[in-house]
Amino acid sequence: MREASRSATEPSPAGLTPPASQPERLFHGFLEASPDAVVIIDGRGTVVHANSQTEQLFGYCREELVGRALEVLMPERFRGKHVAHRGAYVADPLPRSMGRGLDLFGLKKDGCEFPVDISISALPPEPGVLFASVIRDMTEQRRLEEELRARSRELEEADRQKDHFLSAVAHELRSPLSALAYLAPVLRSPHVDPVACQAALGIIERQTAHMAGLVEDLLDLARVRRGEFSLRRESIDLRTVVPSAIELSHLLIETHHHNLEVAPCAEPLWVSGDPTRIAQVVTNLISNAAKFTPDGGHISLRAAREDGAAVIRVRDDGVGIPQEMLSRIFDLFTQIRTVGSNRASGLGIGLSLVRQLVQLHGGSVSAFSEGIGRGSEFVVRLPFLPARSDAA
Repeated sequence: MREASRSATEPSPAGLTPPASQPERLFHGFLEASPDAVVIIDGRGTVVHANSQTEQLFGYCREELVGRALEVLMPERFRGKHVAHRGAYVADPLPRSMGRGLDLFGLKKDGCEFPVDISISALPPEPGVLFASVIRDMTEQRRLEEELRARSRELEEADRQKDHFLSAVAHELRSPLSALAYLAPVLRSPHVDPVACQAALGIIERQTAHMAGLVEDLLDLARVRRGEFSLRRESIDLRTVVPSAIELSHLLIETHHHNLEVAPCAEPLWVSGDPTRIAQVVTNLISNAAKFTPDGGHISLRAAREDGAAVIRVRDDGVGIPQEMLSRIFDLFTQIRTVGSNRASGLGIGLSLVRQLVQLHGGSVSAFSEGIGRGSEFVVRLPFLPARSDAA
């Protein structure tokens, strides 16, 4: 009776036997209408039928699969375990998903692997005779899951950066605010001498300029990230921008007694850009060099034409940049912490803003350092305007 039932339902190698009844016709139609690959196997794991989705998913014709072991559709590394799982299922043929908790992969005819989920069920009326394996391509779902995990990591990092940023802002503003709070009653005293008064005013000037610069950088960066930032482009000679950038940086340079060397440039360096923003780029690079160079250190500024580009180089002999930080130095909120450095690392927005502004001008900025204690160099490259190369 068992063999008779099997002969009535088991297909020939060319496919299922022609349906002899309406239930069989419905079953055959269901297999072909299924959105997933369906492979029917016998108790030995031999393929006796495969639907059209199996052909499309794996690249085999049905005739190539019938009579072969189901394991041909999976990578070699899974086949041994799958035989054991299949044997356990034959002994206890309850519907189940074989992919639950497992990273299963299918193997196409051309050798390509792809993630799958496999469900297996015994076919009625006689369990243990034929089994249906439903194979679902999980490529898109796995991609979406990975995107979701990546997005979750990004949100966690953004939340961490937000907390770090708030802490850095509080720390960065506390010192100048403390200085202002200390100097206010000093200046109010009728007995303060003129020399002390001038010294206090100098401190106030430097600290308020420092805070104003922080606020402006924050506002500019927010505008750039929201796409609300616009450039007032014009043809400019970079040689005219350098003096204004130096003027904006002079307080910090003088405070730390740095030696700022500006190399002369004999030829015009014409670029298309916003002179205020390019000056801001140079100012931020000089200020960054000053922050990480010990008192009395050396900073050099050079602008020249190199390989068809207008290039600005700011180099210092300061604390340097760790090699592992070079790839992240322009990322938002990145701060350099080096052993023995007494320089505040700031908010980690100045160099990020530099990169954003340079990119808006169609240029690039790079950082170089031979390591801790070896100084650093920042190089800005802007498109050169050859049409203005002969301008005075």
